[in-house]
Amino acid sequence: MLVTARPEAATFKASLPSRFRVALLLVRPLARAIDWAPLAVVAVFTAALVSLVGFGQVLPGGDALVLMRVCGTLLGAAAAFGLVDAMSADLGAAAVPRWVTQALRCLLPGGVAIAIWLVAFAYVLTRLPDGALFPVGDLLIEVGVCLGIALAAAASAVRFAPGRQAAMAAVVVQMALVLGTVLLPEQVRLWPPTCGFGYWDQAHLFWLAMLPLPYLWLILAGRDLRR
Repeated sequence: MLVTARPEAATFKASLPSRFRVALLLVRPLARAIDWAPLAVVAVFTAALVSLVGFGQVLPGGDALVLMRVCGTLLGAAAAFGLVDAMSADLGAAAVPRWVTQALRCLLPGGVAIAIWLVAFAYVLTRLPDGALFPVGDLLIEVGVCLGIALAAAASAVRFAPGRQAAMAAVVVQMALVLGTVLLPEQVRLWPPTCGFGYWDQAHLFWLAMLPLPYLWLILAGRDLRR
């Protein structure tokens, strides 16, 4: 018995390579169109922060933890400006689906933000006391949540406002959620002050469980505006 592929499936499979090629072609123009200024400012601030705090001295683990959390939150907020697009509210036909350009606008500044944070983390490690516990995996989960919230909030805001006010709205949402969790009672502390001790494992199991949520929100916010 001869079975033939359905035309819809064949068309979908054929469209995947072409969309991938188009996405690659979009990287350079989108990289030029993205507003990199906030991320550049935060990168300079991050470098100054991890270098100048306790300059010339060994950096206590608790202080290093606060520095990396502050830098991660600010880098996530700065990456949200990558979604600012004057054409985001345009309902006209586009050469590629909206989610493709939105994904690139998230990946480019989001990847740079993570890279900057990792460089800062590597430098902070050189300033810690010998034998200090500083788990990169757990801290990356925290950064991933902060980054995801900022990008998802920005992706939602640009559906209604095309300018920098959309990114600013995303920053406000991100900061409000972060501060809201920081101010929780000690019994449900989600930002333990010391690596690996107290409620550290429980808090990071919670953050790991929450990690997919902002990215699911981001996917939904990146859908075609005409739907």
